[in-house]
Amino acid sequence: MAGMEIRAFELTDESAVIALWMRCGLTQPWNDPKKDIERKLCVQPHLFLVSIIG
Repeated sequence: MAGMEIRAFELTDESAVIALWMRCGLTQPWNDPKKDIERKLCVQPHLFLVSIIG
């Protein structure tokens, strides 16, 4: 797709990632998505990828 960039997650992406997860129904009431992100950043953070379009 033209204009799409795939890169490693940055802390400034947190709110957009959480909003996307919520829109897609990927969050659960018993899991704090911020803590999920913190846990991922402790294990191979370079494999937490985001895609930016536009």
